[in-house]
Amino acid sequence: MIFSQGALTNLLNPKAYLFMLAVFPQFLKPEAGRIWLQAAILSLIIALTQALVYGCLAVVAGGGRTALAAHPNATLLIGRAVGVLLVLVAAITAFEGWRHL
Repeated sequence: MIFSQGALTNLLNPKAYLFMLAVFPQFLKPEAGRIWLQAAILSLIIALTQALVYGCLAVVAGGGRTALAAHPNATLLIGRAVGVLLVLVAAITAFEGWRHL
């Protein structure tokens, strides 16, 4: 169920389609043969690489979730570390913005 919801969310993302419409045609060359065949092959390559990358990411994230659920103190420590990091990045960004005024 969760996988289906995530897949549907990704498939309904208009930014991804706009990006592909902007970038995809640059890789289609009329002098290299049939455009539809080039587009089909490129689409297949994109689909396979996306499935591989996001599939691996999902497996790693699932394992990470299981590990973190077993160690609540680690979850708390990671949350605090990320919070400190975000505050630090915000402070650096603000400092750099004021410095260049």
